[in-house]
Amino acid sequence: MTVAPHDIPFVLLATTGERLGWIYADRDHAPQPFGEPGPEPTPVSPGLQEFLRRAVRSKARWRRSSIRIGIALGFACFGYGIWRIHLDGGFNPLFGTLAKISFCGGLGGAILTTIGPWLIRRAITVTEAGHAARHRAAVAQWEARRDDHEEQQRIAAGGRHEWVAAAPSPGHRRVDIIGGTMFGWEAVVTVYGASLLATRGAMTLVDFTGDGVCAELMRLATATERSVRRLHLPADLAEFDLLAGLSPGELVDCLVEAMHGDGRGGRADRSEDWLLLTEICEVLGERPSLARLLAALRTLTDRRSQDVLSSDEIERLLDQHPDENRRQLYPQLRRIEAFLHPLAAMGSAAQAVEPASLTCLITGSDGGDAQNDLLRDLILHWLTRLVRRRLRPMGSLVVLGADEVDHRAIEKLSTLCERNGVRLVLFFAHLRAEALHTIGGGEVALMRLGNHHEASQAADYIGKGHKFVLSQLTRTLGGSDTHTLSDTSGQSSTDGGSGTMSFGNRRTRGRAYGKTWNLTRNWSQTVATARGQNWSDASSVQRTYEYTVEPRALQDLPEYAMVHVRSEGRETTIQAVEVDPAIVMLPHVSMYPRPDAAVRTKQQVTEGAHSAEPSRGPWGGRS
Repeated sequence: MTVAPHDIPFVLLATTGERLGWIYADRDHAPQPFGEPGPEPTPVSPGLQEFLRRAVRSKARWRRSSIRIGIALGFACFGYGIWRIHLDGGFNPLFGTLAKISFCGGLGGAILTTIGPWLIRRAITVTEAGHAARHRAAVAQWEARRDDHEEQQRIAAGGRHEWVAAAPSPGHRRVDIIGGTMFGWEAVVTVYGASLLATRGAMTLVDFTGDGVCAELMRLATATERSVRRLHLPADLAEFDLLAGLSPGELVDCLVEAMHGDGRGGRADRSEDWLLLTEICEVLGERPSLARLLAALRTLTDRRSQDVLSSDEIERLLDQHPDENRRQLYPQLRRIEAFLHPLAAMGSAAQAVEPASLTCLITGSDGGDAQNDLLRDLILHWLTRLVRRRLRPMGSLVVLGADEVDHRAIEKLSTLCERNGVRLVLFFAHLRAEALHTIGGGEVALMRLGNHHEASQAADYIGKGHKFVLSQLTRTLGGSDTHTLSDTSGQSSTDGGSGTMSFGNRRTRGRAYGKTWNLTRNWSQTVATARGQNWSDASSVQRTYEYTVEPRALQDLPEYAMVHVRSEGRETTIQAVEVDPAIVMLPHVSMYPRPDAAVRTKQQVTEGAHSAEPSRGPWGGRS
């Protein structure tokens, strides 16, 4: 349903879909991460690296070998040339050239062994540069895709709702709202009542508190062009007949149950009152009323009323109960009259009116306790009859201040409502007496419970759960320091010599002599220092069984907050709900529940109980 603009912003609450309030869902909570991993740099081929390592290892060996071979060949050529000089008497230049070539060949071999690893390193450098360029390009493309994903996430977060509706389970189960203040109740009645009106149609609201918490809902119904009828009882009792349309037998049953609704007086008194009223109604015929019934009681106590009863009815009453019988029944007659006398004006000025979309019955404090108790019981019987007979269209029934209503009447009314497709909503100020007998028959929403005993019982109802908590913490600190110094020295000496002399002809003779001497000395000092430090931090947890929601959290709930215990099949979900009607005027508010709406756990409920900023969390104060 689309609501036209109006000077009262709260008309936006009259949108189809049942909602108890709203759940705060952080739009930026748990964004979809960018799942693509970043590109990794491509390594150089392991075969090329291994080839470089082998070339480096063999470079020194081949260089030494090349130099040695070149020097050896050069000296060999040079020596051979000297020997030929002695033999031939002249030096052949060829041998000098060969010696030079040998020396240059050794030097060239050494140079060639160095060029090989350089070329390999050059190839590796070029390959790494190509890989690095390709990696930079891949990283740039990956960052562009990541930025695009994050931008899409920001756009999606901007389109998500920050407040989503908290709806009860579908169907017609009863909803019990326990605890809270009158201001909190007014907020729930306004928010939930407006959604019930828009979704289920006609509503009947009964307020036993007398505080008029439905005033804002009536304003909203009027603003959305729905008919509203308000009756303040007992002030408007003459305009409203709770007993209209009852047969004599139904009237007697209703009055007896109302008079003995608290269970006091015993079964005998109940039976005697039923028999006496049945006999009186037999005389009054098929059109009994409360005024005629009171006139009959006064007649039996010698206070005849000619203007209400006919002469024939008076004579029949007196014949039915002779003088002696009336004297014995006098206390009973006066007791019944005392019960019914405050309601004597009921329906005296009643007129036929069309059923309203919103009917509000408010029982005030201007009547006595006895009158209010009897009126409350009669209203409950009227509601039961209204639901059972479907006398008027009714989609929802709201009862404020159900603490004093007998739990048997609540269970009977709840069964009839569920069977006939009527959503029953009960408000209990305290979790005691009748509320304890009826809790669990439907969904439960817990508001602030100031009494610790009531808060503990509510926490017991929510239940307990297993969790792991820190039970022990162990820390260990240790260290070691080792210092070692050692000196080593040594010396060695080698001395030797050799000589050769030979004589031949005039051209062949020689002499050689050699001597070697070697001195070696070594000295070393070794210093070793070792330091070690270790730190260990160990913790252990143990399994505990504790409250899902602590009683203190229920005691500290803000005025416009509730903990909704929602049943989903065999599972129970706990939702932290904000019921402030002003939320509807905030941006990013949804009037419908979201399947993936965040559900608050015990920690969220506890933290929310101490929140002070309405725009930053679910426990906002009412503006």
